Amino acid sequence: MPLANELAEHVRRQRAYREDSRLPLRDIRVLDLGTVVAAPFAATFLGDMGAEVVKIENPGMPDAIRGWGVLEGGLQPWWLVVSRNKLPVTLNLRAPQGQDILARLVEKSDVLLENFRPGVLDRMGFTAERLFALNKGLIIGRISGYGQTGPYSARPGFGTLAEGFSSFTYLNAQPGGAPTSPPMPLADMVAGLHMAFATMVALRGTRRGEYGGQEIDVSLYEPLLGLLGPGFLEYWLTGEVPQPWGSELSYTMPRNNYQTKDGRWVALSASAQVPYERLMDAIGKPTYKTDPRFGTNQARIKKENRHEINTAIAEWFAKMTLAEALATCEKLEVTVGLVANMQDVAENQHVRERGTLVDLADPVSGKTLRLPDVSCRLGKSPGEIRFPGLPMGAANQAIYLDLLGFSAEKIEELRSKKVI
Repeated sequence: MPLANELAEHVRRQRAYREDSRLPLRDIRVLDLGTVVAAPFAATFLGDMGAEVVKIENPGMPDAIRGWGVLEGGLQPWWLVVSRNKLPVTLNLRAPQGQDILARLVEKSDVLLENFRPGVLDRMGFTAERLFALNKGLIIGRISGYGQTGPYSARPGFGTLAEGFSSFTYLNAQPGGAPTSPPMPLADMVAGLHMAFATMVALRGTRRGEYGGQEIDVSLYEPLLGLLGPGFLEYWLTGEVPQPWGSELSYTMPRNNYQTKDGRWVALSASAQVPYERLMDAIGKPTYKTDPRFGTNQARIKKENRHEINTAIAEWFAKMTLAEALATCEKLEVTVGLVANMQDVAENQHVRERGTLVDLADPVSGKTLRLPDVSCRLGKSPGEIRFPGLPMGAANQAIYLDLLGFSAEKIEELRSKKVI
């Protein structure tokens, strides 16, 4: 691992680069007080677009995400990805001196993001009123399990619980099968994306002088409930509880995953009428185009009609290898795609040539890290992943010495008192 002064110089170079760049949010500073994924993920997206993200960790309690899936040699994949472009500082918010330092950082920042349980930050002495007194234009973004209001607001919030509460987990199952939680912290990530969007909306209003600072309240469950589309409205109008459909959809058909002769899988979406009719010709079932049971989407989605179509499609794919299926479908203009694993992604020509992945030099391990690049491509003001997540306190000197103007002696004193 590089020496502390080498990491400090790395941080200083990155700050200078960001300030001199054309990154669209280079004049925004974000305080990331969150832990694990939800609020930190919002800060990640703002950092990708050039915001200076100061990531605060308790010196005696590293962010739990640092311990997720640690690899041989101590590499922390989750931290390296979610905490990219962030300047990690240590700060004990329970200590009076730590609270004084936070107040100074608030004065110099544009956004504060947190995902404490509602009321925790207030009990530390940082009510909304005090935060706005310190910085009248501050955007305060709060993510919690059930939101800042309502009878459940005081409950601890975890993404897995929110996924269940939103009805996502109930619907994410094979018919008659067990509800299945997603393979990543989906609720946290979706809430983080919503928070990043809301933060930009709030900043626009502040910068235009329409109003001063404001609070943003995002729960973990509501964004997911919204992404389920008309599911709740259907229940409200019919009284029927939507049920799991596996890889199918209740309202359109055919849409499913099918296995090939060599054990691989393809995803098919051919519910619009022209793709459907093209598919029926391909699988040798042209009569299904006009058969009253299958000729329209409204007929196809009926439970009694689905099985026959799915069986015919499955038998067709089962006769081909993956390579044969993809080549045949491309030739016949059947809308099918590979169900890829990560090795497929790594080896895919389109992924390589489009630049979906970016290589980063890790200043800690010396390794080259490859990870997904910024997913939103702005033609004139693109974002950039500049460096991966850094060790605890790597930015202490740059933030406390350069930004707040503390002396080296003061920093050492704070360190000895376990304030930082």
